[in-house]
Amino acid sequence: MACTEQPTKSVVQVPIEERTVPVETNQAVIEKPEVVPDKRNKEADKQMELVIIALLDDADIFASKGQSEKAAATIERALRIKPKNALLWHRLAVVRLQQQQWQQAIAMARKSNALAANNNTLKSENWGVIATAYDNLGNKQKANEARNKQIDQG
Repeated sequence: MACTEQPTKSVVQVPIEERTVPVETNQAVIEKPEVVPDKRNKEADKQMELVIIALLDDADIFASKGQSEKAAATIERALRIKPKNALLWHRLAVVRLQQQQWQQAIAMARKSNALAANNNTLKSENWGVIATAYDNLGNKQKANEARNKQIDQG
């Protein structure tokens, strides 16, 4: 039995918004709906920012009470909402520094620097965290390199 190819049909997909109903004598034409900017996105963004601020405030309270685990968990919750926020990564780096989790502090500060774009103040603060962590790890060379980058950013 020989294989034969099935003829293919050319299918044009028309977006649902652009489809029209055929006009008959007693039937009204359904027009394309007017596009209105979605105000919900702006409202949702505002709400997310308020939630982030509230979570950072809570994290500050936990940290001031010496509850660094709760502070870290609160910042991590904020990061689940806004994972590309350089400030949140920096704040987590500071908490990890307080917890003496030196490698984690370095990793979080580096992540913050990668997301900080042109925020040289934040980058400088991150290099300070990295320098302190390397000092505590006993790596004076890397600590000095981080301090030099901190000065360059400042």
